[in-house]
Amino acid sequence: MTEIAESTRSHNNNNNNNNTSPSSASPSSPSSSLIEKLRQSHPHDHDVMIYPDLPTFRQVYSRATKEALERNEIVFLATTYDSFQKVVDSLTQVGVSVNKEAKEGNLVVLDAGKAYQIDIFGAFEFAKSLVMRAAKDVKTGIFNISDMGSFFLADRMPVLVDYERSLKKKMEIELKAVCSYHKGDFENLSNDQQENILSAHSRIIS
Repeated sequence: MTEIAESTRSHNNNNNNNNTSPSSASPSSPSSSLIEKLRQSHPHDHDVMIYPDLPTFRQVYSRATKEALERNEIVFLATTYDSFQKVVDSLTQVGVSVNKEAKEGNLVVLDAGKAYQIDIFGAFEFAKSLVMRAAKDVKTGIFNISDMGSFFLADRMPVLVDYERSLKKKMEIELKAVCSYHKGDFENLSNDQQENILSAHSRIIS
């Protein structure tokens, strides 16, 4: 079954209209630095990434997804500010065959609002089910990038902090998990909240 669910979150039209191609990142661009750091992720890592803007984030999740698929990993993306079609377009621009990968069960794209705000552990439970599938299908692992912006849209920052702190820095399951924050969202947290979130992760990618 194809496991792509359309994101229904509203997003910034000005950012969405930006014509920056995910495949056009220069070696010195912010996205290149973030992608290089993501390449250092290992199974069981629970990392946090703070990205400066949506065009950069699109480049990062697109390139990281393509590379993970090439490593024979299952990719799980949870999107907040980008629509489903924007994610598909961004992945397509870097050469990902979205429909093919989805039909084969290698790529899952979900609305982060539905994945986290109905049941905050829903996304994590889903990731655990993908780990079992990966073992069955002889995959090399699971790679996850989740945008945590839905907690800010729902004004549930204390719940977000509790959720992040409930997860271990090194997960027991074979999962590379990257909790992603727009810089503007992260700066809206108190200093204590920022410190609690950063300390809950094995690596800080920024």
